[in-house]
Amino acid sequence: MKGWKRALSVLVLFLVWGSLVLAVENITLRAYVIGPGPMGIKKATNLELAAQRLNQMLEAIGSEIRVQVDVNFSELKWSPFADKFYLDFAAGKAPDIVTLRETAELAKGGFIVPMDEHVEQFWAMNYFDFYPNLWEGATWNGKIWGIPHDISPTGVWYRRDVLRKLGYSDEEIDRLLPPDGDTTLETLARLAQEAVKAGLVEYGILHRPSKGPGIYNMLLAFGAECYDPSADTLVFNESALLNFYRWHKSMVEAGVIPPEPPSWSTIHSTFVAGKTFATLASHIGTPAEWKAKYGLTDESLYHDLGFMPFPPTENAKKRGVKPSSVHDFPLYFVTSQSKHPELAKLLIMFATSSEACAIHSRYTLRPPYRRSAMYLLSDVEYIQKTAASVESVRPVPVHPKFWDYMDRVFEALKGVEAGVVNPEQAVEDLKMWFLAEVENGRLL
Repeated sequence: MKGWKRALSVLVLFLVWGSLVLAVENITLRAYVIGPGPMGIKKATNLELAAQRLNQMLEAIGSEIRVQVDVNFSELKWSPFADKFYLDFAAGKAPDIVTLRETAELAKGGFIVPMDEHVEQFWAMNYFDFYPNLWEGATWNGKIWGIPHDISPTGVWYRRDVLRKLGYSDEEIDRLLPPDGDTTLETLARLAQEAVKAGLVEYGILHRPSKGPGIYNMLLAFGAECYDPSADTLVFNESALLNFYRWHKSMVEAGVIPPEPPSWSTIHSTFVAGKTFATLASHIGTPAEWKAKYGLTDESLYHDLGFMPFPPTENAKKRGVKPSSVHDFPLYFVTSQSKHPELAKLLIMFATSSEACAIHSRYTLRPPYRRSAMYLLSDVEYIQKTAASVESVRPVPVHPKFWDYMDRVFEALKGVEAGVVNPEQAVEDLKMWFLAEVENGRLL
C-alpha cells in the first residue's frame, strides 16, 4: 500500500509541476507502432486510449495541459519498419515512442532512454503484476529499456483431424503430441510423414519463410543454446547446429518439408484448410489472424487443431533439453530525441494498464502480459485455457548481434533445404562468420 501511495504521489507531483511550469496547453507525442501485420493495431490504439486516461487525470487536478498522440501504425515487416525509424532518427525526426525488438542495439546506439527508474517509481501502481520473465526480455546491461506490451509464445500447431483420419484416437493423439510438448521432434516428423504418404496433406511441416523467434526455438529443440547470459555472449554449438541442418535436409528428402519455404499467406491458408499437417511458423495467438483472414471457425479451432511448445529431439531430450516456447518481446521504447521523455513514459504506463492489456488480448487472442487483465477476460475461453503458457516462455537473447546471427542461421538453412549447400559446409561457413563478426563469441 505504501508503494502504491508513493507512486501516486510521484505522478501527481509530476502533473502538478507540469501544470505550473509548462506554458504549453497542448503537447503532441508521436509514436511509431508496428504490427507487424494488422493484428497488432491495439498496440497503437491503446496509446490513444492512454492519452484519454492521462488527460482525465490532468483535468481532475486543474491542469491546463492536454496530451495528444499522433500514432503511425505500420503493417510492414520488421526490417523496413526499423529502416524507417533509423532514417528518421538520423534526420532528427524520430518519434517520442517506438515499438521495436532490437533492445540491445537500440540501447547501445543511444537511440532510446532507460526506463528502470520509471518502472521502479511506478512499480506498485502499474507494473507489479507483469509476468516476471517478461522483464528479462526488456533488460540489457543491467537496465530496463522498454515496457512489454505483447506476448505470443511460439509453438507447434498441428491438425488433430488429420491424425484421426490416420486412425489415431484422441487419447493416442494426446499421448503422442501432449499439450505440454513432452514428446520428441522425431515423433512429430513421423506423423507428418504418415500424413503426406497417405495423401491427406500437401505439406507435412512448414516453418517460417524468414528469420524470427520460431527459428531460434527450433535451435533450442536441438540443444543449440545460442547465448550465455552470465557472460552476455553469443554461443556457437557446432554439433547441435550440424544436427539442426542435417535434420532439415532429411525432412526435405522425405517430402515432409518443401525445398523452399512458401509465403506467409500459403503457410496460414494451407494450415487452416487442412492441407498442411503442422506449422512451426506460428504462435499461440495466431488463431485470431486465422479467424479474421482465413476463415477458421471456433469449432475447428477447438476440435481440429492442437498446440504444444517445441519438443526437443530424442538426443536433446536425453541430455535434459525440455520443451520450450520463446518470444521476441517487442517493447514500447522512449527515444532519445523525445522532448518530453517523462510524459512519454507516463503515456506508456497508461497504455499498458490492465484495461489496455485486456483490450489487446481480447482482439489478438494472445495471453495477457499482466495477471490482473485475466479478470477482464473471464469470458474469453481460449485465453483462459492458454494464459498459463506465458509463465514458462523464454525471451530471445538481448544481444546486439543476436538477430544478425539468426539471419545467418536462416540463410544457411535455406541453402541446405534447397540443396545448394550441404549441412557440413553450412556449419563451416556459419562458423567463419561467427568468428569474424561476433566479439567474444564462445565456441562449443
